[in-house]
Amino acid sequence: MSNETLDTRPRTCAQAIEGMALAFNPGQAGDLEAIIQFHVSPSTAPKAGGEGGGDWYLTIAGGQCRCERGVAAEPTLTITTPADVWLAIARKELSGAKALMTGQYKAQGKMALLLKMDNLFSRPITEADIAARGWREEV
Repeated sequence: MSNETLDTRPRTCAQAIEGMALAFNPGQAGDLEAIIQFHVSPSTAPKAGGEGGGDWYLTIAGGQCRCERGVAAEPTLTITTPADVWLAIARKELSGAKALMTGQYKAQGKMALLLKMDNLFSRPITEADIAARGWREEV
């Protein structure tokens, strides 16, 4: 057994967005019902390895959160971002507020929901969560 601490930060933007459902904190949501749409453009940053883009959305309802690929019919909030920017935000290497204010990503819809995201997705992701998703093997 190793004494190394497992790095539970996402390795890809897809993991970052899909991991938000795992990090969902129902105690912070109350009776919130919302859909957060992500439109992710491919990364062009060399250190991001040219990660591809895609569309995902998070549905929050009934104290639960689920993530699906695709485009939601009527999102409450839409985030449009390059993959490397959202990954850096998820890894806490970049301030989400600063990135928004400097135009590194865009948000449309209920901005109050955007402001609540740090609290809504505050449950620490565990080694068991990572193993269950098979993320440890991804490089």
